[in-house]
Formats: sequence, structure tokens, C-alpha cells
Amino acid sequence: MFKDGPHIFLVKFLHGWLPVGKLVSRYNSVKYPSACPSCDEPSEDSEHYLTCPNPERCKWHTALKTPLWHRCESVDTDPALLDLLQWDLNHWLQGTPIPTHRVPKQIAHLLHSQTTILEWDNFLLGWWSKHWTTLQLQYLQRNHIEVKHKNHGLSWSSNIIHLMWDHCYNEWITRNKARHGKDAANKAQRRLEQAHRRIRDLYDLKPKCSLQAQRHYYYPTVEDHFCRDTDASSLENWLETYQPMIMQNVRHQRTILDRRLHPIDEVFHLIRTTPPRNPTPMMASRQRTPILTTRSMTHISFPTESHPPLQHWRQQPQQQDQPPHHPTRPPQ
Repeated sequence: MFKDGPHIFLVKFLHGWLPVGKLVSRYNSVKYPSACPSCDEPSEDSEHYLTCPNPERCKWHTALKTPLWHRCESVDTDPALLDLLQWDLNHWLQGTPIPTHRVPKQIAHLLHSQTTILEWDNFLLGWWSKHWTTLQLQYLQRNHIEVKHKNHGLSWSSNIIHLMWDHCYNEWITRNKARHGKDAANKAQRRLEQAHRRIRDLYDLKPKCSLQAQRHYYYPTVEDHFCRDTDASSLENWLETYQPMIMQNVRHQRTILDRRLHPIDEVFHLIRTTPPRNPTPMMASRQRTPILTTRSMTHISFPTESHPPLQHWRQQPQQQDQPPHHPTRPPQ
């Protein structure tokens, strides 16, 4: 069903960790806005990316209904279950509540059971009630349809779930194109807009930096900066170079302000009723003159001897030692 790339999507989708706007904005709200890239929704969550009302994003609704019908027909699905599935899917995608008073007659008896009411937040994740498989098996036995491996039990439900996961992944690709751009020109424009947002946020921190940092890191105004660097690559290089320095300088200036200590006279008003008295002078300590004793030291001179001549230092050649003579022992 899935390859390596969609497998990562499936793991994040099932655990609720898709990088939608509401989630990634917690890391950096300037770099990653929380709004939907296709509509005016201020907070994009995992449910909104599937139910976005944008016309381009709604195309997957029709693309899901037709294959879902054919897939259910191929595995001998109960028509009442299929009608309930599609009827509830339409209301969930349109964002309207289920009108229980307008339930079709063929599926009215299914909605009376609490276990068959669809909750699409869990239904798309594959958390189906076991009552679905029970109703499907009863339909097969009641109509004398041969029970096969694919038309009942977990195989029947997983066959339908995999189809919905495929379409959810395709919708995620469409959403990413709306966020990051479809072609090269659109992607470059998205990068430029993101760099402008990040740089404007850093220029808001300019008054909090030291004067030396303001002269070295910033241009006079943010508009002068955009006139100097017009492409996204130059702006991103400036961000990678100076953003850590600016943030460190802001933290340093904040620490200086937090640790500034005021004199105690500014905090408490001291009232003195009597003038202070002069302190009593301390007694001068006696100065002891050190006793210096000079001792005459006799200079001892050692006689110097002349070095022996050079030939005395030469080593005489040693005679080679003769091997010891051992007398031959007489034979016994």
C-alpha cells in the first residue's frame, strides 16, 4: 500500500503528529504560521486539513466517494452499511451535524445502536467497532453469500481502511503544495515571504540590543535591508549568520537589566537624629627594629689542578682475552 515516504506520513497521521499549522506554530510562530494555507482558518489542525472548504482542496471528496463505492461492492458489503458510510461521510466532510430525523429508512435501525454511530476522528484512523464486522457477517449468512477471506472480518474492514488512508495521503500532498508552492517560482515566492517574516521579527528586537550590536548587525531600517538583499538566499544567509548573535545579545542585555542593583539610599530614606561621632583613633603599634647581625664569611679557595694531557684520556687498546684452557679429562 505505502512506500517509504507515505509510511512516515501514516505513522504521524495515526498518532496525531502531522506537522499542521497548529502544531508547528508552537516551535516558531513567525517561521511556521498556524493559519491554513488555503482558507481563512486561523488554526489548522489535523481535522481541518481534511475538511478545508477551499475548492481545490475539496476535490478529494469526490475522488474518495467513487472508489469507496466500488471497493465496497467488490467485497460484498452490506448495502445498509455502505449507505450509512457514505451518508455520514458527506456530512462530516461538509462540516454539518448528522440530522438523525432525516435518516434513510434502510439505515435507521443501525443508528439506534450506539456502537455503529460513526465518529470520523477515529474512523479514519482505523478504529472501527467490532459491531461492523458482526453486521457484515450476518448479512452474508442471511443472503446465503459465500463467506470468503476478503468479505468479512478484519480483511474486509482493513481493505476499506487502506483505501481511505491512500486518499488522506493524497490530500496531504495537495495541502503541502498549497503551503510550500507547486512549482519552482511559487516555492521561491514562499521562501521569500517566510524570510521577510523572520527578518521583520528580528528588527522588532533591535531596541533591545546594545548600541554596538545595532550598528554591526542591522541596517538603518528593514526596508533598506530588503532593498539591499532582494533574493531569498541572501536573506536566509543573513538569518543564519546574525540571528544567533542577535538572540544572544538580547539575552545578555536582559540579564544586565535584571541584575542591576540600586543604591540603598534610593530604596530607603535614612534619617539621622544625631551627627556621627568621630571614631577613636587606634593605638599606634610599636615598631620593632630588626636586629641585623653580620657575620664575616671566609672565602675558601680550592686548588685547581691542571687537566691531564689528551693522551692520558685515550683508552689503551685492550688485549683480547684468550679462551680458558681446560684440560682434557681422561676417559673413564
